[in-house]
Amino acid sequence: MLQTRKLRFQILLLFPLCVVALAQARASEGTTHVPDNGGHFVEERRDEPFARSRSDAADQAAQVPGAAFLLLEALRWQGRTASQLGLPSKLWCADFMNLVLARNGSHGTDSRAARSYLKYGELLDSPRVGAIAIFARGSRSGHVGVVRGTDGEGNPIIVSGNHGDAVREAVYPRARVLGYVMPPDYVLKEMAGHARAAATAIH
Repeated sequence: MLQTRKLRFQILLLFPLCVVALAQARASEGTTHVPDNGGHFVEERRDEPFARSRSDAADQAAQVPGAAFLLLEALRWQGRTASQLGLPSKLWCADFMNLVLARNGSHGTDSRAARSYLKYGELLDSPRVGAIAIFARGSRSGHVGVVRGTDGEGNPIIVSGNHGDAVREAVYPRARVLGYVMPPDYVLKEMAGHARAAATAIH
């Protein structure tokens, strides 16, 4: 009996370490370095099967209220181009962010400028799964997307539009981060209401 208790205790101690190791391995697998539309090199993650992406994202997004809505919607459109989404063909990352929010029953900044999201919602001091990340692109331009996680060096893994002319998941250098924001409470409530209505309609 005593030996069994000791074994259980050891398993409980080792389990968090295994989870961390697995997360780091997944964050680093399947990546290539490609230039983004601003001429910077970022680490692009190869497309994964949608079912796996949706499952992983749901588990991670559960830690932040309301985050799942944004992240799962962004993941739905991986690989789609601006024309397939009905968006402008150039500099459309903010358009995609607005689309993701609209598809969840709310609205974004209604601006085509990525940096407009710096004044949208609550400014965070670190990346969170499902938060909106804003990056510098040159001295005045920017890029915006949804946080899926971070790699082993603390660089954010982002799902965004206008990355290689499509919606892609990629690792961005944390040095380029201008800020992370969580949508305002009323937006999170609108998205939650939209999700409940959609679930009710299915049943």
